[in-house]
Amino acid sequence: MSKAVWLMVLALGSALAQVQYATWDGTRQKVDERLLKAFSEATGIQAVYNLVPWGTYWQKASAMVAGGTTFDVMWMNLDNFPFYASQKALSPIPLSQEARGLLPKGALDLYTVRGQVLGLPLGPQVVTVYINRKLFQERGVPIPKDTWTFEEMREAAKKLTFTRPDGKKVWGINAMDLQIDSEYGMAFYYSNGGTGILKRVGDRYEANLDEAFRDAAKRLLDLIYVDKVSPGPQESTLQGYQLFQAGQMGIYVLGSWMTEVWKTSPELDWAFAPLPVMKRGLEPVGVYSVHALVVPAASRNKEGAYRLAEWYTTSAQANRMVAGAGLMSTLADRYRSTYLQALPGRNGEAVFRQLPRMVVRHADVRNLSNLPEVLDALYSAMNLAWTGNLPLDKAIEKARTDMNALLRNSKPLW
Repeated sequence: MSKAVWLMVLALGSALAQVQYATWDGTRQKVDERLLKAFSEATGIQAVYNLVPWGTYWQKASAMVAGGTTFDVMWMNLDNFPFYASQKALSPIPLSQEARGLLPKGALDLYTVRGQVLGLPLGPQVVTVYINRKLFQERGVPIPKDTWTFEEMREAAKKLTFTRPDGKKVWGINAMDLQIDSEYGMAFYYSNGGTGILKRVGDRYEANLDEAFRDAAKRLLDLIYVDKVSPGPQESTLQGYQLFQAGQMGIYVLGSWMTEVWKTSPELDWAFAPLPVMKRGLEPVGVYSVHALVVPAASRNKEGAYRLAEWYTTSAQANRMVAGAGLMSTLADRYRSTYLQALPGRNGEAVFRQLPRMVVRHADVRNLSNLPEVLDALYSAMNLAWTGNLPLDKAIEKARTDMNALLRNSKPLW
């Protein structure tokens, strides 16, 4: 064998020994890179970080279906999981009994098909309310710690919306990010008594855009177009998180992963606030996303991939590192104190008080064959209302009509 051929064989063997890890979430890149380094040191298996922007991530993921070259461990979300599972593009993950006992059963069940575990759940990505305490104090607004109502939040947003002497506009809240069909908007919908936007009728499904849906949507829309406490579609060149970072927004609602973003603005005096109570007699019911690590069937290093996925989600070292960075680890409750110590004085307990009442949106219908298309129809219609191009009731009626037309052809994938 020539030296050149021998070097090629060595290079191929080295590449096969690596585990190629891919994610779309750049907000936690530093944490992920530290985790992969720790995994490599603990196991001797080299793990390589790959950040793929959301816009192209699912194009790359199509290789899972085509059976071509792909990454070894990939992030997956629940909206896309049924398609890849139904196409047999995911490899069953052989879990140890210890790992199976550690992982949260409800989240694990969402990625289990016919008894086969096809994804290991990552930490709950919780819909979270953040506040700028400096602005609250400046405007004389009481800082919510344990509870507040939607009306109290709305009144706070009014007081937090003003123009500074230098002409810089400060906004109350980021309602443009709270489109009712998004996970962030749906936190208000479920808290308003909502039970799910699809309902089963006999052997089929129908859109369930009821009064709880309409009422929550109207109250969120009013923040933009009636109360004018949130920038509308053309009123700011900055996104909501950028306005909050810059001290130009008092209340910001998005995901628990934003703590990594706030770290880049040490002058920002932020804290967690509770989800608001929507109606008397109802408790806030938040939403969390369950992302998971999957191993594509086309992975060239499945054994290394299985070890990385299990270590990343169940090992004490990985969970401690994630929680210590101020992010929700897979075993969130077990590492609560580590998380709170990483974010001292931020009212982090507000996040944990939400967890017992959290729901995963669309969890009960995740295996409908055309669920992504149904959700796209809902988004398209509601976006017309959020951008001011269609009255809310007409947008809801359009959504209902378009969704039901698609649901007539829905069937379970398993």
